[in-house]
Amino acid sequence: MFMGAVGEFRSVISDPEYIEQIPLVKTPIFAAQAMDINNSTVSGNIEAVIALLGQGGIRDPAVISEENHDNDVDLLDVSEYVILIHGNLSTGEWLQAAQLCCSIKSTAWNCLQHIVFIPGLFHLKMACADVLWCCFIQLSAACEDEMSLMCDIAQLRPKETGIYSTKPGFRRMHQLIGHASICRCLDCWRVHVEATRGFSDLEGFALLKPMLDDLQKMADDLACTYIARNKLQRLHRE
Repeated sequence: MFMGAVGEFRSVISDPEYIEQIPLVKTPIFAAQAMDINNSTVSGNIEAVIALLGQGGIRDPAVISEENHDNDVDLLDVSEYVILIHGNLSTGEWLQAAQLCCSIKSTAWNCLQHIVFIPGLFHLKMACADVLWCCFIQLSAACEDEMSLMCDIAQLRPKETGIYSTKPGFRRMHQLIGHASICRCLDCWRVHVEATRGFSDLEGFALLKPMLDDLQKMADDLACTYIARNKLQRLHRE
């Protein structure tokens, strides 16, 4: 009932205000040539990165400076920029290994300092889900508190607690994170409504048909009260 009362305002709620919005720019895509390079070695990955940059017209700034001086030709100099490389988590590990291997080189280009790895959103979500599992489910000490994630699992998936404590996989963890987050948010609303309005449940509060301004004010109070901020460590000490 509470979600239905809030849902009737969906049509009048505007999109969030943009803050330092990144401009939308069309990015050209070019097909790279095939390369006979062994990507299972660090040296092979270094060679692949240099070859891909070369196909895009990006070369060592020192070489470009010499060619510009000799041929009076304008070539792309990226010494003041970074190169974003997108890929899965394995790609990131190989690039990190390549940068570590080249860290003793004398120039920034040879050290691959211009390379910045950007993981895919799906792989980033996989890594985050795995971190949550390691922190809040795998450790037995993390499951002893009544507010633990394992207690949420016992409520949401009572027949799958054994699966979640071993190897739940990404799909199960993704669903658990979404469902448990919704339940926790609603529980914060319940506690806040009980403390400020005197209602023991959200259904009774929904019968009042609160106005949108009241809900927005309560949402701001919830964000300041129940979301972890920079004062979280001090609150833990207290």
